[in-house]
Amino acid sequence: MTAKFNWNGYDMQFDDTDVVEPSAFIPAGESNPHNVRPWLLHDAGFTVAVVFASSLQDAIDGAVDAGKMDRYQIQEADMADYEGEDDERISYLGNASEPFDIEGLGALELPNPAYSFAAMFMEAQKEADLRAAVAGA
Repeated sequence: MTAKFNWNGYDMQFDDTDVVEPSAFIPAGESNPHNVRPWLLHDAGFTVAVVFASSLQDAIDGAVDAGKMDRYQIQEADMADYEGEDDERISYLGNASEPFDIEGLGALELPNPAYSFAAMFMEAQKEADLRAAVAGA
């Protein structure tokens, strides 16, 4: 399933393959003492990852650790393009604190939807009905 919406002129979309650690999702209305919420990380409207975290920094680190930010990692051979390790364009991210250039990365804090088994069931039923209709055609 793909979620689609428009934000600031960008037609955004993501699917379950973009979500890092979906088990970290805490539905709205449930106890959430650390304020874990979904963050959509994107590059000019193209989804990089959706991460459940307490802060943007934790979301970015989680995406790095999940391998979703590899395109932003600065390779050793490319370090000469920067003004040393203290260059403002370099961010040291993830558990390994590796260098990344995330100037093009955008972030959007998404609302935390409420859990609804009924809504998920009905969506699954629609998909099953569609598959059955296609198979019968």
